[in-house]
Amino acid sequence: MSAPHRYSLMMRAIHWLMAIAILGLIASGWFMAGLDKSVDYKYDIYPWHKSFGVLILFLLVLRIVIRLFSKIPPLPSTMPKIEKGLAHLGHTLLYLLMFLVPASGYLMSAAAPGREVAMFGWVLPNLVEKDKELASLLHDIHEVIPYVLLGVIAVHLLAVIKHRMFDHPDHDSLKRML
Repeated sequence: MSAPHRYSLMMRAIHWLMAIAILGLIASGWFMAGLDKSVDYKYDIYPWHKSFGVLILFLLVLRIVIRLFSKIPPLPSTMPKIEKGLAHLGHTLLYLLMFLVPASGYLMSAAAPGREVAMFGWVLPNLVEKDKELASLLHDIHEVIPYVLLGVIAVHLLAVIKHRMFDHPDHDSLKRML
């Protein structure tokens, strides 16, 4: 059987679902953090942000499991070796950051005294001790790494555009995800 030219429907669906959710979470994080404490609905946004963040962690696990059991379309044999290496590095960074951003948010809230993490109303177990200093450190991490994730996403998108618009037609990686 020959190698597939596109990712499976499940891989494509979860890719686009996670892309929308991640960008929405980053936008909502900026929005809610930018609101003044006096804004009535500011703290109504946080539970939704946390819930969708935890959902991203579950979807990431599902995505990895599906990927392990799916046939992944190979990169074109005509693609330069350096670009293949950069593609693998980029995807590794994306997966790592897709884990680190919500995990740091979960751990931040779990470590913060007087806070809990719930997913759509279901309170999740704490995996760390309540520790104000740890919560503060994790807050700083959770505040910075979404920018790193956005940077990697931007490079990812630029690579897709490059391969679609300027490379050999066989290098059009967008076809693999549509």
